[in-house]
Amino acid sequence: MNPSVQRGFSLIELMVGMVVSTIVLAGAYRLWKTHEEQGHQLTQKINIRNEMTLSSKRIQRSVTLAGFGLGGAANLAKDDAVGSDTLVIYTNPAEARSVLVSDYIHGGTAVVHVAEPSKFSGARYLAIKSPTSGEIRKIVGMNSSIVILESPFLFDYPAATSAVFPATRERFYSNQEEKALMREAKDGSIVVAKNVTNFQVSFRNKHGESTEIVNEVRTVVFSFTGVFDAREGALNSIVFSSTAIPRNTL
Repeated sequence: MNPSVQRGFSLIELMVGMVVSTIVLAGAYRLWKTHEEQGHQLTQKINIRNEMTLSSKRIQRSVTLAGFGLGGAANLAKDDAVGSDTLVIYTNPAEARSVLVSDYIHGGTAVVHVAEPSKFSGARYLAIKSPTSGEIRKIVGMNSSIVILESPFLFDYPAATSAVFPATRERFYSNQEEKALMREAKDGSIVVAKNVTNFQVSFRNKHGESTEIVNEVRTVVFSFTGVFDAREGALNSIVFSSTAIPRNTL
């Protein structure tokens, strides 16, 4: 055999080498792709958790201020719904108030005669408070010193011991279709957090028991679910829950 003659690869050897290289490259790509997806999913999860944490702090701050400037009138409410509750918070940031000109007797018309009507100019809600009860109603109009309400109050309010306050309303709820946590106030609605669904709210009394009686509420418990893209079969949601304490309860 002539040692100067160099032997190359056969066609079969080249094909085997190509197949092996293809398998190795395919495996490496799948491994890289898996790590990339896991990294992307982890980033999404962290971003959503951070956004939910910030949203929770915003709700907590609003709940803490619930009833501010309303003298202990009813200041919290919630509407129950499948998938998304609505948390309603009332405040009086300007701490404006007025006395009644005349007694309000329940069962009558939905009007209140106030001594200082200018305090209610532009207000959308009116809160009333006596030593024994407090309520909030939507304002639908004014006629001089008469404030016209959407519906009458349930209790009597003597002029000598009652006060009325203009109130602002703030609402939190999730838009299920858009997957967004929303905040609605006088200036309109804004998105508080994206990729969020199933906003749920419950009120607890001083014993930690569920209650629907506003003047018994000592804590507000709320939760919502953050959703993100994930590979098939992987967990793609986070449930976030928190507790807020209203400091202006009855």
